[in-house]
Amino acid sequence: MKRADQYRIISIRPGKSISIIGFIVMIFMVLFGAGFTVIVGNVLHENEAPLGVSILFFIFMIGWMAAALFMLGYHYLNLKRTHGVPMVEVEMDAGFAEGAAGQDPDSRFRSHQELKK
Repeated sequence: MKRADQYRIISIRPGKSISIIGFIVMIFMVLFGAGFTVIVGNVLHENEAPLGVSILFFIFMIGWMAAALFMLGYHYLNLKRTHGVPMVEVEMDAGFAEGAAGQDPDSRFRSHQELKK
């Protein structure tokens, strides 16, 4: 069993451009969810849908809105903070080769293409 000091934590963060796109999409999802809830809620009420269907629909839409608001908040914080907010934190063995973990995957592809020439 390894000691705790033999591990280090690396954080994976989305880039600012991804968060801008995510922020815009989540605004759309919140607005869509609100409009959809109002429109379908009125249709369910006018057609006297069974109570179970109405309850299930509203539970689903509350979950939809909560998830969209959570992701909207995440992307907002990632844009506002200097170093962003980690999406995933991974424990890595301290003896793992640093170069391989921090290497850009595209760089290996580019170097392979250059060798072919």
